[in-house]
Amino acid sequence: MMFATQGDRITLPCGLTSIKSCSSIKWNKVDAKGFAEEVKAGEGRYPKDYKHRLLKDCSLEISRLAQDDACLYSCENGKHTSNVSLHLLEISENPKSAQNTMELQCWLNIFKGYHPCDKNSGIDIKWTTQDDTPIQGKRFEFGDQSPCFSKLKIFQKLTDHHRKWKCHVVQSDMIKASVTYTTTVKDGVEEVFAAVGESVSLACSSTSSLSIGGSVPQAGETNQVTDSEPERGQTTAVGVNKRSSLVISDLSPLHARDYQCTEQEAQTKIRLHVLDVSAEADKRGETLTLTCVLTCGNECEEDFNLTWSGTNQEQISMQSRLMKVSNTLKKVLFLSVWPRSSDEVTCSVHREGALMTSKKWHSPN
Repeated sequence: MMFATQGDRITLPCGLTSIKSCSSIKWNKVDAKGFAEEVKAGEGRYPKDYKHRLLKDCSLEISRLAQDDACLYSCENGKHTSNVSLHLLEISENPKSAQNTMELQCWLNIFKGYHPCDKNSGIDIKWTTQDDTPIQGKRFEFGDQSPCFSKLKIFQKLTDHHRKWKCHVVQSDMIKASVTYTTTVKDGVEEVFAAVGESVSLACSSTSSLSIGGSVPQAGETNQVTDSEPERGQTTAVGVNKRSSLVISDLSPLHARDYQCTEQEAQTKIRLHVLDVSAEADKRGETLTLTCVLTCGNECEEDFNLTWSGTNQEQISMQSRLMKVSNTLKKVLFLSVWPRSSDEVTCSVHREGALMTSKKWHSPN
């Protein structure tokens, strides 16, 4: 049993032993009714864009996998036959989901449709976030779970816009194939997380204008964009490239806010959150205080969290709880032992358990 996703390339092994020459090998596709169709496969000398290729070890390579490639394949030499089934992992969104919910369906496809799997096959369908963190929380529900099929029900938020969700087929605790789905939410807000000092490109495909609640820069130029919220900082310099992406270099907390791209009557919001780490030593230089701050583009949501890593427990004298002040989240680390020059301390921001971005601090010693 082999697993893949549409668009992949896969090699199906011929399970026959003691093969003297591949000239005696024939590959067949077997449909749901048991009818066999010979696979016309070019040999290794054929161009790489050939869909089916017979390799030197008589295995069958299939490129650009499509839905109708999911079926049973047989490798034959006239006397013996070896079978291998190809399952394609697929994902879709139910267009009839209830209001304010999104229902994703993930299944293993064979013979152009879902067929139940043997419960003893060791196969399972699992859901994760984009960084492979298991999905958990009160706004998620799993339904119709079976070895080859699963539903994920999401009680949606506006910030689920352009979020990526992954479905995996797992066999014997090993991931065999994965597929990703990006959700869209009407009037939603796409969230972007980045760290101070980095450059970020806020993509807005086919947009005719980009702004920060104020004037509009023209594509291909670097402009001064008037800040419509002067209490949050001074005028910000940004650039818009030829692809109509808003490019911000050398990020600072002042860049954390909502950005809007507009095309005719359609508008898209992108909310930028910026992470920073600062250090302060006591007067004698014996202890060190590291402060991690996430400046949110709007109000910091309850499912945001900050974590520290990379320090020895012996160095930590105290760690503060997560503090929320206005549109910022803060977590402080107090070190009683000054880190060595090789030490690296990292603060990470998580959304619903998934890692979004990190900021490293290096000891100057």
